[in-house]
Amino acid sequence: MKKKGFTLIELLAVIVVLAIIALIATPIVMNVISNASKGAAERSADNYIKAVETLIATKRLDGEPVEDGVYTIRADGNLKFGNVVLNGTKPSGGSIEIKDGQVVKNESSIQVGDYVVSYKDGKAEAKGLAKLDDVCQLTDGEKNEVGAEYNCNLGDGDRTFYVLEAGTSSKPVTLILEENYDVETLAWCDPDVEHSEEEGCNADGLTEKFNSIRGAWSKLDKKQIALPTYEQIYAVNDDESFKNVGWLYDNLEESSAPYGYWLSDSLNWDETWFVDYTGIMNFDSTSIANRYGVRPVVMLHI
Repeated sequence: MKKKGFTLIELLAVIVVLAIIALIATPIVMNVISNASKGAAERSADNYIKAVETLIATKRLDGEPVEDGVYTIRADGNLKFGNVVLNGTKPSGGSIEIKDGQVVKNESSIQVGDYVVSYKDGKAEAKGLAKLDDVCQLTDGEKNEVGAEYNCNLGDGDRTFYVLEAGTSSKPVTLILEENYDVETLAWCDPDVEHSEEEGCNADGLTEKFNSIRGAWSKLDKKQIALPTYEQIYAVNDDESFKNVGWLYDNLEESSAPYGYWLSDSLNWDETWFVDYTGIMNFDSTSIANRYGVRPVVMLHI
């Protein structure tokens, strides 16, 4: 008995049908995966907040109450006042605000993997971060290597950045702008606002400037733009002097302001770290308004 096979037309018809199914199914599958990833990031952020509040309560019982304020989440997921014990994925950056022993969710943002989790009315919402290759092109050095030079267009034209802190699969790479954002100098603390020694000012003197920068760098989530930290600058040369690392203080001059740029870390309520034109880190009064400007960093996943 002679066996009958498929004709060429029948095979082509099957291939076309499979292609149509794949075309329809792929976006659905990708959307399911994306929603699952966002949900996982949101749950991780919620768990992290609970772990932070447990740490705060433990320290209070030990007679070491945690002061109210905004705290930067370090690359290892820990905070200035202690290590956060958490089963599962720890954040790799962001900040949280603490008040009366509780995390103020609506004023906090937490970086988990490729997402920034922020809160609206206490509800977590994860947003995907822009990636390095989406907005930047390597121009000198090795990709994701400290000191590598990139040309980046974040929404307002091409600008040069350098890798300040290398990234990993779970931690974004941090790049610092090659120069201050502009020539404006600003006080760390808003001179028109009365600040207390207990509460400090949380760099409110720079708020308007950063809102402007975040508006111009429209390709990034606002949480991807920040001030460089003392630890990041120090780590480049393991010292508070880094005169052999020119890209950290290029385009600063002794003869004209701005003579330096503010860092994110304050020593106390009235003194904050800065980088100056000589290639060193030092600290000065938060009320100084005519010397230092802003040199932002951006955090991008690789």
